[in-house]
Amino acid sequence: MTTNPGVYNFIHLKTRLDLIEPGLTISRTTQSCKLFDVIYDSDENGNVDYWIVTNGSSRWVPKTCPEVASCSGITTDGEYWIYPTATNGRRTKIYCHNLDSVPVHYVTLKNTNRFIGHSFTNLAVVEQCRSDFKAPLPSVDFVKIQINIEDMEIDGTDYTFASPSGSYLKYGHITDCNGAADRNPCPRFGNATIDTGGTGLIFDPTSIFGQTDGSFAAVKDFSRSSDGARIFFRCAGWCGKCGPTSGPLQLKSTNEFISAASGMAVVCSLW
Repeated sequence: MTTNPGVYNFIHLKTRLDLIEPGLTISRTTQSCKLFDVIYDSDENGNVDYWIVTNGSSRWVPKTCPEVASCSGITTDGEYWIYPTATNGRRTKIYCHNLDSVPVHYVTLKNTNRFIGHSFTNLAVVEQCRSDFKAPLPSVDFVKIQINIEDMEIDGTDYTFASPSGSYLKYGHITDCNGAADRNPCPRFGNATIDTGGTGLIFDPTSIFGQTDGSFAAVKDFSRSSDGARIFFRCAGWCGKCGPTSGPLQLKSTNEFISAASGMAVVCSLW
């Protein structure tokens, strides 16, 4: 605690669950409180320093990967803590790619997200709902997904950190050619596995998945975990495509605890 005439400033230095923590100013004169933000920084010896964030502050934290590069001179790709406007300035771990040229934002997925399509090459022309298929089925595994940091929408066609096999399925999209959606029982081989657990982010819970193209198609066996991080569904169609129908997939912040040590904190300065 530090004191000035008539003012008490309470600063929390020990617990760094986040790079930014709230501070509290209590005025004896007005008997009122004022909240403000404090930026914490530490060196390799564990010494802690801090700056109060005001309109005239000389310290701030980056909102984007370009700011990471421009304010710090860092050019090494990696995981960084940034504070996007789209998350209301909430700390978000982002993989900054191409920091030495034109930075691009990615979210690193703790678990592989896989999308498998049952494509036209397996179309059941005469007999729908076959129990077998011509292997291999096209698939794409994503380990990172590109995002637009301005609105946290993903680019499902970025395959920089993906492994397409047989087809370039968009993130969140799958296909099926084994039988019309109203046929039952009918094996459904096209399926989607979405998992953002461990990122502190989930896809907007209001996102809707359904038929995006094709004929006689529908989403089947849809499930979403209680925390919203894991989504699974199959596609039924003849041939049909399934995926998000409510608009581009957009990431939202959660209260999931993510270790501060898993990303690099950057404090920007005017000098």
